Amino acid sequence: MRQTRRDLLRWSAALATALAAAGPGSREATAATTAIRLICGLGVGNPTDLCAQLIQDGFSAALKEPVEFDYTLGEGGRRAALEVIGAEPDGRLLLIAEILSLVLLETPPEPLLSRLQPIAKITRGFSTALVVNEFSDIRDWTGLVAAAKADRLRAATTGSDSTIGLLLSLAERRMNLSFQPIDVSGSTAAIDMLLTRRADLAVMDTRSALLHNARNRTRLHVLATSGADRSPQLPDVPTLAELVGDPKVAYTISFALFAPAKTAPAVASRLTSALLGLRDDRALQTQARLAAIPMQFDGPSAVVAAIARDRRVASGLGR
Repeated sequence: MRQTRRDLLRWSAALATALAAAGPGSREATAATTAIRLICGLGVGNPTDLCAQLIQDGFSAALKEPVEFDYTLGEGGRRAALEVIGAEPDGRLLLIAEILSLVLLETPPEPLLSRLQPIAKITRGFSTALVVNEFSDIRDWTGLVAAAKADRLRAATTGSDSTIGLLLSLAERRMNLSFQPIDVSGSTAAIDMLLTRRADLAVMDTRSALLHNARNRTRLHVLATSGADRSPQLPDVPTLAELVGDPKVAYTISFALFAPAKTAPAVASRLTSALLGLRDDRALQTQARLAAIPMQFDGPSAVVAAIARDRRVASGLGR
């Protein structure tokens, strides 16, 4: 039976609801003790969590062994990265994470990526967005700048060190603006702040804004996105790079799997091959479209290229 757009959106909402109801504690190990474990450093309903849910069954089938999924929360994903870094390099414990997030979490005393081995890149990049309530007096970027110069607007953000909050920080720096930050846990909380008028604007992953607008009467108005190019779904919305005239501020979020750095080449190759085999998994691609996750499977070299690009973005921030 052909699935409609409404069916897909309903599935996406159901997936997030089910994950939230289950909670991290529901994923205690029930499979064999030798199962491969995917570790996510961010909470339920986050795109990282959804990516893991999407690939789990296909990854398990390709490997012909159980794959479990669990959370290690804290420090914006750093604890999860350190857990995998400290694990035995046998390919049994893997990290699923935003590449840019790992770049932003690194410090000179505590590097992360040099102690991890890329296994595969599992998505294309997708942008973040600066958004207002549709009933806001702010209708475009010029209006936002004028309002921000007249008053210190309240901005819902996941923090300047996060991949989503980075867009707000770049806008402040490049446009000489200052917002009153309101810390939120993620895009869902940011949307709630906008709808209840507790925030004047918010930053979130663009997919969350699009999914919200597709299934709710009160919509969000996107003022700018973070990518190098305009979102195909938002052709009239400029990018921050356009607005400030600097392509170096453009960035997107993409996801990858990592193993401990000393994982044997044969073990890493087996894991990579299993993930690349999901390219032709039609059920997975259908579910990914439903969740607005741009799944695309590429080898370790694509991860290395993404790390280099994201480090250029971070260096532009003086990190």
